[in-house]
Amino acid sequence: MRPSKYDWARLDPRVDALLGQGLRVTQVAQALEMRVQTIRDRLSYRRRAPRAGMKREAPALIDRSCLNCRAAFRVDSPFLRLCPTCRAEC
Repeated sequence: MRPSKYDWARLDPRVDALLGQGLRVTQVAQALEMRVQTIRDRLSYRRRAPRAGMKREAPALIDRSCLNCRAAFRVDSPFLRLCPTCRAEC
């Protein structure tokens, strides 16, 4: 991935302050002399990015019996219905 053209560690607080003053995204972009889509993309990225303190929980394992050989096995996806041995033979 290519490094960012902008120093977002410095710009994010400025964007937040301008938005906190009630400015629209277009006005924020003009004030920072940036493209409007750049600001919109950054705000979208910040909404989607996981927070530093939040951890993703590992999915619970599901007990299954293979549809091919009926062997019992455990998986973390609800979509896997064949045991690893039968999947390797496919």
